Amino acid sequence: MREQGFLGSHGVGLVSAIVREGLRRFHALAGREADDVVQEFFVDRIQALTAMLLAQATSDDSFGRLVRRSVQNWLIDQARKTGTGPLRRAIEKVLDESLEFDRVPLGHAGAGRWRLAGTNGEPWGGDTGRLIAVAWGVPNVRVPKWSSSSRRPPVADRATLVAIAHAILREAGGSLETAQLVHVFSQRFAASLDPIVISLDEGSDEDLDKDAPSADLPAEGTGPEEFVIAESVALDVAVAAAEIAGRLSDIERAIIPVLDNSAAVRERLGLGRSQSAQFASTLKSKIRALAGTREDRDEIVREVIAVCGGPAAS
Repeated sequence: MREQGFLGSHGVGLVSAIVREGLRRFHALAGREADDVVQEFFVDRIQALTAMLLAQATSDDSFGRLVRRSVQNWLIDQARKTGTGPLRRAIEKVLDESLEFDRVPLGHAGAGRWRLAGTNGEPWGGDTGRLIAVAWGVPNVRVPKWSSSSRRPPVADRATLVAIAHAILREAGGSLETAQLVHVFSQRFAASLDPIVISLDEGSDEDLDKDAPSADLPAEGTGPEEFVIAESVALDVAVAAAEIAGRLSDIERAIIPVLDNSAAVRERLGLGRSQSAQFASTLKSKIRALAGTREDRDEIVREVIAVCGGPAAS
């Protein structure tokens, strides 16, 4: 690949096999044709992936690690899209059944949009980042117990959804489309919308395409040398941190450099003390959760802060 400047047939085969393998881990994408998913991945990511591999891959191991992480990140994005359907239905149900909200009637500007009952503000079309910040500032968020028999855990309880929708619409000062509300909620509860990833027994390849060159895949995590070569470890941490930063909203990335400075957090959010503190606390928990339980978790968290422009100078 480095000599040719592009993946070539063998590289395409390896990436295709990794996509197929990764697809099996996502319940939310069950039923999707593997060939279609592979094709979509190449359409969406082939140029960016090739550029990244040419710039960062230094060995077969790092090639495999980078491709696997890129594929997983893309599959998460695809699975998240499937999660907004149930979220949209939940939001519409809460808005429709609560007396606090109503739809703009026909014949009025923004007909069909949602607004606070008894208000008549104009259709809102501002920056959703502000609404997302307000959603994060709503305290006492409660998530009901989840039965593992359910396909997806609930985002939050009814009272929480009502409180957040009320805060969003109050901040907007006008009516919002359902899609705008869904976007704000999806950013507020991004962790809850993460797809459930199933684990696979090592060596289980009975469902893989028999023609895919899976036997030649660069193995991830194989060989003790990965744990003693500082360059590989640093690269692994950097990739993980970049993926976490990519899953944060713009307002979250803006807050991270000043996360331990409460006054600066309030200034950047434009919110009060309690709402800003709630936002900061939730953001810290989200970063730790996304970093997982790996031994290098603290390094990943520090790298996330660096990627977002911090730490801020005191």
